[in-house]
Amino acid sequence: MPIKTGPLGLLTLGHSPRRDITPSFQTILGDQVILREEGALDRLGDKEIKALAPVGKETAIETRLGCGSAVLLSKERLVPYLIQAALLLQRECRYVVLLCSGEFPALKAACPGILEPITLLREVVAAVVGKGTLGIIGPESDLVCAPNQWQRSAGRVVCAPASPYGSESTIARAASTVAASGAETIFLDDMAFTEAHRVLARRTSGCPVIGAMSMTARILCELI
Repeated sequence: MPIKTGPLGLLTLGHSPRRDITPSFQTILGDQVILREEGALDRLGDKEIKALAPVGKETAIETRLGCGSAVLLSKERLVPYLIQAALLLQRECRYVVLLCSGEFPALKAACPGILEPITLLREVVAAVVGKGTLGIIGPESDLVCAPNQWQRSAGRVVCAPASPYGSESTIARAASTVAASGAETIFLDDMAFTEAHRVLARRTSGCPVIGAMSMTARILCELI
């Protein structure tokens, strides 16, 4: 089978470009890799975005707007826009990677070739942690489901909330919290956590730290 050629597509839940994530991807992958970005919110106006706020029992998911602020959206109602953006990227990119460490079955069904980091990261985390204690750091909206989602990858799971869009002190505090709760390895469960965040969590906790974004980028190096 011939090696695919073309840019690497980065699909984000919010607005593109992701100036908080893309530079780290580019550093790890190298300047020779061309990146193309699309966001689910790129073609929506302010009123349309506000209308995507979660209501009732809808799943809340956090992402980033072009202004740099965080926003909570309904995961269910965001998916159609995410699929549209994915299809645009697939027209010109050899691979398209989702900049989110969550699962989107409808997106995968509509765009079978898309790379969902969670499928790679679960195996990496399980191989490293084994029967030990895994510390999960991520947005508070994600942590309700996190223990069940990661239980099969570790003997025990402890969590602490911190947003990649928040302060460094909050991330450091979360790292200290999970370490004090017995975490032997920490996973930064959001693609917006940068390499700098990973280093900060490692320095604060004294534990090995796996970043969703940095690990995904390193695995992609093998593909491209």
